Amino acid sequence: MFGLLNRLRHRVTGSGPADAPAEPAAAEPPPGRRHRDPTPSERQLTEEISQKLLHGWLENRHQTLMPLSLNLARIPAEDREPIARFAAIAACAGTDARAPERVRQWLDASGADADTLAAYEAALDAPPPLARALADMASPECAGIAYVLALVAARDGVVGDAGHAFADYVAKRLALPNSALRSAERRYRL
Repeated sequence: MFGLLNRLRHRVTGSGPADAPAEPAAAEPPPGRRHRDPTPSERQLTEEISQKLLHGWLENRHQTLMPLSLNLARIPAEDREPIARFAAIAACAGTDARAPERVRQWLDASGADADTLAAYEAALDAPPPLARALADMASPECAGIAYVLALVAARDGVVGDAGHAFADYVAKRLALPNSALRSAERRYRL
């Protein structure tokens, strides 16, 4: 016990009794199963399993980037009104007269509250400027929802019509990652 205290004092202060005998270093125990170096075959097996796990995660990462269902009730209240305004712009962007009702149904099914739906209806009557609406979609979650709204509005339209062109513009303008685009298109583009 005193030997341990002397060593600690020597380390902390840098001084110690000159005549203090040094304790012999204990021999290290042989490495156990957990501490030994793996054999080449074990290392190869570990690397293969790691690669498979990483590949599986990368294949399913779209589920974390764009969930299967968007729940607008979980979106912060201050983001819901800008989403509603952008939804109105997306509904008016194409040539399909059914788009405003389709977007409203999607908002309702996605958990939009009465205030969000009222903001959507008001924005349909007087759409805000596109530049301001896109600026309000700055957060990654809002940007993904904006792209989904553009896809929902363009659904059932003629391929290559203005609604699809608007969706492509939104994706480029908001600089959405390709993985999020592919994930949203798998779920919402027809």
